Amino acid sequence: MESVVVERLPNTKDIDGAKWWIEERGMFAQIAYREEIRHLAFFEIKKGYFRGSHYHKKKEETFFVISGKIRALFRDIEGDLREEHILSRGDRVRVKTGCGHIFYALEDVLVVEYSPQIYEKEDTYYLEF
Repeated sequence: MESVVVERLPNTKDIDGAKWWIEERGMFAQIAYREEIRHLAFFEIKKGYFRGSHYHKKKEETFFVISGKIRALFRDIEGDLREEHILSRGDRVRVKTGCGHIFYALEDVLVVEYSPQIYEKEDTYYLEF
């Protein structure tokens, strides 16, 4: 499905660009590199709960999993195409406009979300999965 891009960021500190690594001092993540960000959020999902179940017409979103494990469901509203991914620490997923998404926490999860567009409440459309 072209409206979702799931990628595992490199686990190294030896390259330019988006990456993450763990060292004695703890985890470090450079989640975005040379990207315009006009919306930045952080959220937690406790095991057994979910967030999402919506899509946006104007806002693209990128999510980076800091810790935990997510069952991520995606639904392209135009073609009704569907995809499922298990996301974990170090995974980044880009969700384009018109793509519904819901994240189920398989473990307690910490996630950073960002977008080049601002958040507008009226641009959030409920979608059943």
